[in-house]
Amino acid sequence: MNCAQFLISLVDAYGGVVQGRTMLQKLGFFASRLSGIEPGLGYDAHYYGPYSSVLDGTVAQLKNLGFLKEDDNAFGLISDGFEMRRYDYALTAEGKQVAEKLRSSEEYAKVRESIEKIKSGGAPTYIELSIAAKAYFILSQQPRKMSAEEILQEATKFNWKIESSSLKRAVQFLENVNLVTSAEKG
Repeated sequence: MNCAQFLISLVDAYGGVVQGRTMLQKLGFFASRLSGIEPGLGYDAHYYGPYSSVLDGTVAQLKNLGFLKEDDNAFGLISDGFEMRRYDYALTAEGKQVAEKLRSSEEYAKVRESIEKIKSGGAPTYIELSIAAKAYFILSQQPRKMSAEEILQEATKFNWKIESSSLKRAVQFLENVNLVTSAEKG
């Protein structure tokens, strides 16, 4: 499965619409890990957690080809004068046709199962999914188990500020989807 097929499968399996770039990035991050499908996304540390420029480029490609629609939603201004925006993604009619063809594949089934696991793992918001992705990114880079304090300390190396209570919920999500066990979290 290539990145374009993975992304179409991901959006379709999520219900046809994903609200927010961050949510799309984190769904891709977790779906690739849970499904075992790695279409060359190459996630690196970024401000909101693991980020794939390949996934971002594939979004642009699918928009240009008419398979994915991006809606720009403005939410007003924040205190420093910057505009708050959210970008939502939906499959177009052509994208839905591609998704329909992909649904019969084993890879699509794995992506769908991973999305269901994410939803049943606590139905996290994009913020909670971001924190869980940061925690998992840190844990996956270490050859040993880590305590919550060690994870928080390691997060500062990426300029990630994570509250202790948020980390607790993130680790619970990671346990719920079987990406870590309590022995791994320290």
